Amino acid sequence: MKLNPEYALFDGNMFVQMRGLLADVSAPTGMDMLDLSIGEPQVTGGSLLENSVTRHNDAWQYYPKAAGHPVFTTAIDRYIARRWPSAGGLVDLDRQMLPVPGTREPLGLIGGLVRGTKDNAVALVTNPFYHAWRAGALASGATIQYMNSTPENGFVPDLACLPAATLDRTTLAYLCSPTNPQGEVMTLEQIKSAIRLARAHDFLLVMDECYSDIWRGTPSAGALDAAASLHIEEGDQDLDPLRNLVVLNSLSKRSSAAGLRAGFIIGDASVIALYAKVVANTGSLVPTPLLFAAADLYDDDDHVAAIRAHYDHSFDLASRHLGIKAPQGGFFLWLRVGDDQAFVRRLMQEQAVRAMPGSYMAEISDGVNPGAGYVRLALVQDHQRTEESLQRVARVREAAGQDG
Repeated sequence: MKLNPEYALFDGNMFVQMRGLLADVSAPTGMDMLDLSIGEPQVTGGSLLENSVTRHNDAWQYYPKAAGHPVFTTAIDRYIARRWPSAGGLVDLDRQMLPVPGTREPLGLIGGLVRGTKDNAVALVTNPFYHAWRAGALASGATIQYMNSTPENGFVPDLACLPAATLDRTTLAYLCSPTNPQGEVMTLEQIKSAIRLARAHDFLLVMDECYSDIWRGTPSAGALDAAASLHIEEGDQDLDPLRNLVVLNSLSKRSSAAGLRAGFIIGDASVIALYAKVVANTGSLVPTPLLFAAADLYDDDDHVAAIRAHYDHSFDLASRHLGIKAPQGGFFLWLRVGDDQAFVRRLMQEQAVRAMPGSYMAEISDGVNPGAGYVRLALVQDHQRTEESLQRVARVREAAGQDG
């Protein structure tokens, strides 16, 4: 039986590659396995989620609605007003926001919304990439063009560096802030520039902001901030403030609630209207009781502050043991190690630590793999396990004569 050959692209999934790399490597006996390869929070956000699920444990007999529920919409309205005050009341959330089951599904489905809209189309994907961005680019039917994130550009691709002819062919572009895996934060001006280019060349800018509440020191700017600022500058109140833009947000990292599968998409009214039709016919919808729980989480900032404090201390430990500077956001450490694949094998063989080779998170573009020479370490464990992990990583790095 013949199947879609385009899906062979998924054979290069980074976790599949990592398992293959370590298939013949045995960890030392007597050492606990420590997994730093996946960004799955291992610390909870406290009792709020459990209490909320218990309190809202009804309405399971009803089909969820694509539009969600007014309780959730109201909570998102309050959340936006607190997190990005300039964007409070910017748009009608009943028309321009939908609940989503985390960010992965919408990031992939969005690609189909722009399929066939331009000849010889291009989809721009930040490189290294989250696999759902690549899946969305594939769904768009466009030629995938990777935008390298390197130390030279501060790990944030600059769309303005691309030829105008390429931008004219572009149907969608994926950016992320704080970035995965480096934890860098786009400035307000960088985001505004990206939005301006999306409008000038008529493509959809997809901003993945699932780490937007995991910041160090100062809250990171967001696409809603940028859109609000541009709306004031333009002065035309009849224009959609979010045209050519969608923003994805979830509770997976914000509330250490990856298993809840709840978040939201907000953006261009025409895009949200079409997305609503797609998910109403074939998408996964968030059950109403879980939407109520999600609303409670979005309404509370105290548990998020505690989660941020936990990660801040984790990076203090990383600074102590590895001499690194903490990234601006997120919970990943993008550590320079030399040969990343050899380092990951050695980590497993000598220290029973699983890590993600950076080269597996990227494709070769412009002759280079921007992830090569790095490993991604997810500092998502409790502090005791995090410190033990970092000590083990430091031993291997020191033995290899690497200074990061």
